Amino acid sequence: MVKQHKKDISFLIGNSLSELTIDKVARETKFMKRKGKVPASCFVNTLLFNENDQVNISLPDLTSDLHQVYGIDVSKEALHKKFTPEAVNFLKGLVEELFSGQLQQLIDVELPLHFPQIKIKDSTKFSLPDSYGNDYKGYGNFSKKNGLLSVQYEYDLVSSTWLSIEITKGLRNDQQDSKESTSAITKGDLHIRDLGYITPTYLSAVVDKGAFFLNRLPPKAGVFTKAMKPLDWKKTDASFRKKSLVSMELNVMIYEKNKIPCRLIMERVSDAEYERRLKKARISAKSRNVNISDLYKIKLRYNTFITNVCCAILPVTEVRKTYYLRWQIELVFKTWKSFFHIDKIKKVKKERLECQLIAKLLWILINWTLFRTCNKHARKIDQKQGVSVLIFFKRSIQFRATFRLVLLKRLSINKWLEEMYLPLIADCACEAPKNKQSHYETLKINIKPLS
Repeated sequence: MVKQHKKDISFLIGNSLSELTIDKVARETKFMKRKGKVPASCFVNTLLFNENDQVNISLPDLTSDLHQVYGIDVSKEALHKKFTPEAVNFLKGLVEELFSGQLQQLIDVELPLHFPQIKIKDSTKFSLPDSYGNDYKGYGNFSKKNGLLSVQYEYDLVSSTWLSIEITKGLRNDQQDSKESTSAITKGDLHIRDLGYITPTYLSAVVDKGAFFLNRLPPKAGVFTKAMKPLDWKKTDASFRKKSLVSMELNVMIYEKNKIPCRLIMERVSDAEYERRLKKARISAKSRNVNISDLYKIKLRYNTFITNVCCAILPVTEVRKTYYLRWQIELVFKTWKSFFHIDKIKKVKKERLECQLIAKLLWILINWTLFRTCNKHARKIDQKQGVSVLIFFKRSIQFRATFRLVLLKRLSINKWLEEMYLPLIADCACEAPKNKQSHYETLKINIKPLS
């Protein structure tokens, strides 16, 4: 593992984070038009390795860091002026460089797979001070703030590779993103998304491009038989009760106009879960002054999933567990907020806010490269095992300062790996919850059986 880590870190430092690459991106984005007092690499390094959250970072903190690490004396007013739209584009460009480097380092999967990629996409939102309301308009009722920022993020579970990340206005919802990003759908991949992304446009694009989807049945989606007759929910419910079924699979069409063929998998929930859902529905209905229909009450009895993956690859018994792989992205968001505090925001110049946020994401992406290498090693030993995202990124806080020394070439990669990094991540194995399997075990569904 030491050898592979050294190779990956050397590639990272020599390519995506090299002074040559940083200067190239700085010139391309017009952040650096001439030789200035603060070189582009020093500007990035100071933002990248600041250990405070955005609320606690001041301009004097940044100027002090530049002086201490690089011997650069710059006033806070001069540094303030460096936070420009060009600076934002510069940092976005570095993220793109790191994405490109990731693709060059794609982890080879030796086992034959059903899906080249299992793509999970979701967004996380957090409120901003009201002063950002024009640039990042919110709903006016989100945490009683009018400013709202959204981060759209997608990654591949097979190779643990980041696929896309975008900072948008809070009002640009998941459905809009889903409609505008269909070009990213590629043949053969499995897409697992939250209900907020599911539209006829999105599902049609998945089918048209020869890809696959797995998600919950959208509440407003019409369900029809192959003869395009509406599904009789009451009759289906009666069949469940009469035969004491736990689950059922039907071949259906969803959406009357788009007519998307798929499998509908229904699982009857426990009485306790049904009562919980019914109670929640009654509270919601009362707040809107409406009644709950009998049909809706029947639907509350079931977990309903739709997919165009055939049952030979994805049996009924594996559907819910496979769909729950989607929750891995929630763990990623939890690390961003719990350990890197990307949602802790104070009122500063808009471009400074964006630069500091992108720098945080850049640091997280650097750590993700290390995580992938570590995870690959663990899974080579045992396909059912892997590295815990939460534990790994919690430990990453402890090696932040020393990794900076490696980047500054003040500490050798070997010494850092053997004495600081590897001892910290030695026991980061992902442990399954009690009486459940880890998501790594669930991923076995993607491995083709040997013929």
